[in-house]
Amino acid sequence: MTKKKNFFKKLAESVQQLRSDNYDEYEEETPQKEVNIHIQSPEEESYEEYEEEVGELAIDMYRIENALILQTMIAGVQKNDIDITLTRDSLTIEGARRREDLGEVYEEYFQELYWGPFERSIALPEEVDIEEAEAHEHHGLLTIILPLVDKHKRTHLKIK
Repeated sequence: MTKKKNFFKKLAESVQQLRSDNYDEYEEETPQKEVNIHIQSPEEESYEEYEEEVGELAIDMYRIENALILQTMIAGVQKNDIDITLTRDSLTIEGARRREDLGEVYEEYFQELYWGPFERSIALPEEVDIEEAEAHEHHGLLTIILPLVDKHKRTHLKIK
C-alpha cells in the first residue's frame, strides 16, 4: 500500500519543479544583469507592506442532469468570511481561514493546516443560470449548485 502525498506537499513539489524548469529557461535565454542590493539599516523606517500568500482551494466539479455541482472544504471558515462571485461562465470563491488565538506559541511542532486568505477562480465548462444558483455549507463542505442555462427553452413573443 502506497502512502498518498497531501495536497499541499504535491503543490509545493509542483511549484519547485516549475521554478527549476523556468530558471533553466531563463538562464538560457536571458543574459546576466547586474543587480544592486540595498541593505536597510535599523535607523531607516520601512512602510512597505508584504503581500500575504494566498492559498488555493481544492475543488470537485461535476455535472448532474441539469446542473453543475462544485464542492470544496471550508472547515474552520465563518460563512461571513466567504465571498462567492458568479457570472454565467466563471466562479470565484474568496475568503480567509483565521487561527483562533489561544495564547503565545512557545514552540511549533507541526504546522500542516493552511491559515490565511484563499481564493479560487475557475472558468465554468457550460453556461449557468446565475439567478437560480445556490450555495450550502454542511460540516465544513461547501456545495454550490449551478443550474445550466436551458439553450432549448423557447417562448413566443407577441408584437406590441
